[in-house]
Amino acid sequence: MGALDVYYLYEHGDTPVGVSTVDEVDDLVDRVCGESPPAAPILMDVHLSGDPYAQGLDIGIAVDHGVIRYSGRAWPRGVVSAGEGAVDGEPRSYFYMGHQREFPPNSEVSIDVVRQAVKEFMESDGARPTCVHWQDAP
Repeated sequence: MGALDVYYLYEHGDTPVGVSTVDEVDDLVDRVCGESPPAAPILMDVHLSGDPYAQGLDIGIAVDHGVIRYSGRAWPRGVVSAGEGAVDGEPRSYFYMGHQREFPPNSEVSIDVVRQAVKEFMESDGARPTCVHWQDAP
């Protein structure tokens, strides 16, 4: 099982949040849920510790749901979570350090799926989480 480096605030540029247990994943998700403003949900950049240029997750958190994007060697363009929402409609916006990133309208999943995906990514040393239904990234 690997540890994770997580970035979502400007001050994480030099010192990311370190996560090395499933309990710490839950604590982080709870903390970001509490900090994430409804009008501008937070997007986190998650990588294996010490390896920010290999595979990674973008994790968006908005109260009781979120979005997930995975990119890695086998998916250089990335894949995003596929939720049960409509395929057409307005994109979903999440914010990484103040910068807006858009996701497909049907990309939002429950916060429980978000938690499980981060844990699975960590426990598998960066493999694409299998608990998520994926679609090609736009």
